[in-house]
Amino acid sequence: MIDRMERVAGLIKREISIILQDEVNDPDIGPLTITKIDITRDMRMAKVYYVFFDEDPVKRKNGSSALKRASKFVRGEIAKRLSMKYTPEISFREDVSKRKEDSIDDIFKKIEEERT
Repeated sequence: MIDRMERVAGLIKREISIILQDEVNDPDIGPLTITKIDITRDMRMAKVYYVFFDEDPVKRKNGSSALKRASKFVRGEIAKRLSMKYTPEISFREDVSKRKEDSIDDIFKKIEEERT
């Protein structure tokens, strides 16, 4: 079952990336990367984690809002492209792990600088 969920998550990830790049024409959705997809066991809900390339907090907030507005369109496109019993509800969430990782790296760099 887990292999199937991983395969479905991979297919959804690929399709969402293509849809956002080629078919969603919202200027607030800047360059981004889909980092991970978590799907519930019944495959009715998918959390889509993303990272924007732009570090500007205002642009990230506007982009997040635009992704939420586009979620129904994206779900409809996935339904057309993938043959599934249920098309999962799409919930976009910003992946903050990269920013946390960067802040931890900065802390380690400061500690290293203080030691030398």
